[in-house]
Amino acid sequence: MLTESSQTILTLENVQVQEKCFEVLTAKEQGKETQLISYAVVWLTRSKSRNALNTKTLEDLIEAFSFLQTQYHLNVVVLAGKGKSFCAGADLKAGPEPFVPTAREKRYRLQVGRRAIAAIENLEAITIAKVHGHAAGGGLGLVQACDLRIVCENTRMWFPEVDINLPLTWGLTARLVRDLGRPKAMELITMGSNFPAQDAFRLGFVNQVVQNEKELDQVVQKWVSILGLKNASTLHIIKTQFRQLDSLVDLGRVTDSDNDLLLYNKMLDSNL
Repeated sequence: MLTESSQTILTLENVQVQEKCFEVLTAKEQGKETQLISYAVVWLTRSKSRNALNTKTLEDLIEAFSFLQTQYHLNVVVLAGKGKSFCAGADLKAGPEPFVPTAREKRYRLQVGRRAIAAIENLEAITIAKVHGHAAGGGLGLVQACDLRIVCENTRMWFPEVDINLPLTWGLTARLVRDLGRPKAMELITMGSNFPAQDAFRLGFVNQVVQNEKELDQVVQKWVSILGLKNASTLHIIKTQFRQLDSLVDLGRVTDSDNDLLLYNKMLDSNL
C-alpha cells in the first residue's frame, strides 16, 4: 500500500458511511504499476451502547445500504462497529415505541429488523463483516447478512433471545439452518449458548479468525485489496448468483411473518 484517503459520504444518527481509497502495486508484463482501490465502510456509531440496535439504527442501516446500492463504483462494502463491540444486539434499554394508529403501521414497524437484514443481503456489492467484541442476537444476524465474515478470536457470539422469552425472528432461524445445518442451529437458538469464533470457523460460519483488532484491520484490508483487483462485472455476477441460490432455500417467504411471532408470544404470556 502506498497512500490512503478517507471521506464521509453519508452521516445518519446512528450510522456513518465512509469511502476509503488506497493504492496497491500490481505486477504487469511491462513492469509494476499502481492501481487505486475504493471501497466503503458502514460504521455502527452507538459506541457507548456497544452499538445496540434500536429502531432508528435499523432504519439507518436500511438507508445506508439503499444509498450504497447506487454508488456503482464501490464494489466492496465493510460493515463494522465503532468502539468496543461490533453489535451487542437489541437495545433492551430503548424506550417504548411511539403510538401508531393502525395495525398495519404497527406491523410494518415491527418488521424493521427483517428489512435491515434484507437491505444488507440485497446490496449488489460484496459485503464483509468486520467483527470484534460482541455480536449478539440481531448483531449476529447482521454478520449472517454479510457475504464474508472476519472475526476476532475473543469475540462473543450468541443468540440470547430464548433467555428473554422471545423467539428468534428477522428470518434468522432460516439463515442459521442455511449456514450451519438444523441440529447446530437448534442448539444455538434454544440454548442461547456461546458460539466460539474457532467453532464458527470450523463449521464454516466465518471465513477467518484473527488474534486481535490490529490483525483484524490488516486482514480486512488485505481481503479488500484482493477483491478490489478483481473484475467488477464478474464480482457483480457472482453476487447475483449467490443471491439467487439464497432464494432457492426460501429465506423470504417462510419468514415474512416472523415478527408476528412476537405479538403471538406476548398474547400467550398474558393469557389472552
